[in-house]
Amino acid sequence: MKQIIWSVIGLSLLVSCKKSTEATTEIKETYDKGSTEMYVESSVYPLVDDINEVFKSYYTNANIKLTMLSQNKILNAVYNDSNRLAVVPKTFSAEELEVFKGKVVPKITPIAKDAVLFIAQKNTNDTLINYKDVIEIFKGTKTSDKIFVFHDANSAIVSNIMKDAKVDKLSKNVYYTKTVEEIVSYINKNKNAIGVVGINWMLQPDDKIKESIKNLRSMLVYNDSLKQYFAPSQSTIADNTYPLIRTINIIDVQGKTGLGTGFASFAASDKGQRIVLKSGLMPITLPKREINIVE
Repeated sequence: MKQIIWSVIGLSLLVSCKKSTEATTEIKETYDKGSTEMYVESSVYPLVDDINEVFKSYYTNANIKLTMLSQNKILNAVYNDSNRLAVVPKTFSAEELEVFKGKVVPKITPIAKDAVLFIAQKNTNDTLINYKDVIEIFKGTKTSDKIFVFHDANSAIVSNIMKDAKVDKLSKNVYYTKTVEEIVSYINKNKNAIGVVGINWMLQPDDKIKESIKNLRSMLVYNDSLKQYFAPSQSTIADNTYPLIRTINIIDVQGKTGLGTGFASFAASDKGQRIVLKSGLMPITLPKREINIVE
């Protein structure tokens, strides 16, 4: 009887140890396996989602959960160590990087360049816009009947305009929505509305806005140095003629070789840059093109 009892206890301990070992293996994170969460700024979410899906197809044991947030919330989380992996359409200044002094040195990987768009109804008479005029409207020094519509009051786009306008509050000509779908709906219903969005959403619309954006078009933006208006496109982003271009960066403060390292390497690799190119945005590094000569 005692032998049976000790055998059962021994078997239980063996199973328990095995489960413990398996659990330890499951939570161990490396560059190509494990689980982590990545915060993604709302205006560049479609691109990051595409890269993540392909990344997971190559590394089937990798699970990166993407959470779409405003840039202010993302930066607060990263600075306060409540999240250590993020994608933002932002270039960090030396002063901003000082926040990390004495902590983990952030790894910042540029993966693409995109553009900020002004979109309006197709049948509107206004096809051109000057960013300087937009700044003056936001300051309240220029009157206008236009309503500028943004996705989230704390988005990267709003933060940049407020910084350029040197204001803490925006004028009454501003309207915020919770989703890009609501931006598109609002513009379609209001002829004086101008949506301000990242080009990524217009090039890769989801099913909710795919039909409704057909009634909208992007406005040409004035390039002050070239004294000419330019439409947003992959080519005008590439040659810097479109005046409102941003760099999309992965910021990793994990302090280890984890999934952040693997994802950033993949996004910056030839495979990742091809996804960027296909999305309509501009890759940081142009993918190699192989030419086969058939005799």
